[in-house]
Amino acid sequence: MEILRLKGAFSSNPRLAPLLEGAIKIPGVDIQWQAGSPGKLYLTHLNENVFDIFEFSLSTLMITRDRPAERERLRWTALPIFLSKAFMWLDFYVNVNAGIRSLADLRGKRVGVPDYHMTAAVWMRILLKQLYGILPEEIAWFNGRPPGFSHGKDITTVVKPGVRITQAEKPSELKDKLDRGELDAAYGAGDELFETATVRALFRQDDASRVIGQFRRKTGITPTNHVVVVQQDLCERHPDLAMKLYTALEASKQEAYQRARRYAPGYLLFTREVFAGQTALFGQDPFSSGIAGNMGMLTTLASELLDENLVGKLPDIKGLFHKIFLTT
Repeated sequence: MEILRLKGAFSSNPRLAPLLEGAIKIPGVDIQWQAGSPGKLYLTHLNENVFDIFEFSLSTLMITRDRPAERERLRWTALPIFLSKAFMWLDFYVNVNAGIRSLADLRGKRVGVPDYHMTAAVWMRILLKQLYGILPEEIAWFNGRPPGFSHGKDITTVVKPGVRITQAEKPSELKDKLDRGELDAAYGAGDELFETATVRALFRQDDASRVIGQFRRKTGITPTNHVVVVQQDLCERHPDLAMKLYTALEASKQEAYQRARRYAPGYLLFTREVFAGQTALFGQDPFSSGIAGNMGMLTTLASELLDENLVGKLPDIKGLFHKIFLTT
């Protein structure tokens, strides 16, 4: 059998580990894996487009598909495998003098994010609107990635009227401005932000899970960040490839679930209660695959992008995905 050799790029993820380690095989396919931080990898995908299969931002995918020139240049199709939840913004820091005790206090504040259009930031604005009635135009935004590092071309100039965004001129500004009190609150990428004499973490202990739980109970949605993307022309040349990849990725996730249950007693005292508590709120499969079961999440994200003028028309959700998955 001739082996199809592909290049893949993903961030560290335990649900991918069984596949990357070889415990899960893809018949007739060998993938050379490259690991890295999502931010750096996504910029490579947008600028160089050198990988065959990769993890990518849901909001940036929708925005890219909305722009004809980018859609033609980046001929990508998605598999309905959702690799991560939009929780990175919960690593939120506030200046100690800003008077911010919870997300409800962000109205009228100066808030920094890595990229205004990034999926995690969009979900943060959805949550602020749903739980606290805070609209994007009621916050002064700071885009922490300067030109050349930002993943969104001209995003800051096409936003909803009334929304104020200032863009950084150099990479370190987000942290520096928060330290000096020129920003009231911010979240960064990775370990960019940390507690100092003037900065503290907003969330303590179970605060973050409580906020996400509250949002889940109100909307039925768990905010989702990343999806798997494949080169369209590759799928056209190999009609069975999309399903092979999907099947392997799903099997890898299920194996990771089994590992989690198998090894959890090595650390947790009461594993049954921990798993039962998560299942009660997020269901048996917290990273569920397929389009139908995720349509509410995808539609909510797409509608917010349209409302904020980040796309010119409502994204075609099913059009994002390979046609073989339209019934999943």
